[in-house]
Amino acid sequence: MLILSCKVFIDLYLKINSYINHFMQSIYLTCIFILFGYFATAQQGITKKIKDIQRAKLKAGACTDFIRVEDLPELNNTKINQIFIIRHGEPALEKNKWLNRDMAINYAKMYDLVGVYNFDTKPICLRAKNEIRKVYSSNLQRTIDTAEKTFDQSIIVEPHAGFNEFERSEIKFLNIKLPRQFWSISARSTWILGINKRGIESFSQAKDRSRRAAFFLNDDANNHGKTMLFSHGFINKYIKRYLKKLGYHSVNLKGQKYLGSYYFFKKVN
Repeated sequence: MLILSCKVFIDLYLKINSYINHFMQSIYLTCIFILFGYFATAQQGITKKIKDIQRAKLKAGACTDFIRVEDLPELNNTKINQIFIIRHGEPALEKNKWLNRDMAINYAKMYDLVGVYNFDTKPICLRAKNEIRKVYSSNLQRTIDTAEKTFDQSIIVEPHAGFNEFERSEIKFLNIKLPRQFWSISARSTWILGINKRGIESFSQAKDRSRRAAFFLNDDANNHGKTMLFSHGFINKYIKRYLKKLGYHSVNLKGQKYLGSYYFFKKVN
């Protein structure tokens, strides 16, 4: 009888202990989910506020710049990487609406040699002279010229061929005058399809170059907190894709227009 009573007691104790353990595990998991939700919500709040600040500047016609603690006190003791990618200004080149093939080839060559028209509104402003020491650009004159005109040579401009625009080649066609857009669209689309890449990099090679450019900018932002690139419309779109894969949030500040930009940021601690 005593043995039977002890067995019943032990079974009851084990059941109660099991219920308590399940109950405590539920409380523990609930606390984890609550804390995760809290931090996720807080992070989403900061992300939204940063995007709203940049969009408000664009809407007001104000000069865009890097986010600082005075813009958003919640960033105090929080490190974020910030990247600006700016498209060059309008090339200083006469734009004939109708071109034959020979004229289109010459136009494409000149496009890569000229600087840009002067501009009154700068694409970005810095609130402190030592905020960044240098900016990057492609080694094509239109981006170098845009960067130098933006900062009046107060900041070093470091060109790299890795940031050059994706290459293209005019298709073989009748040498008759056609809209300028015909030559650019046909050259780009046939190149993407892989049927017009002789003598130039392939589409896959160009995408890999933009991936390496994104990693370069990420590394520079990791080292300095902020970095900036003056580049081109097509490659910028692909750098943007790879930066987003690296965890960056982005704000489109008319990035595909002349002097437009993309702003990227990522919390790193």
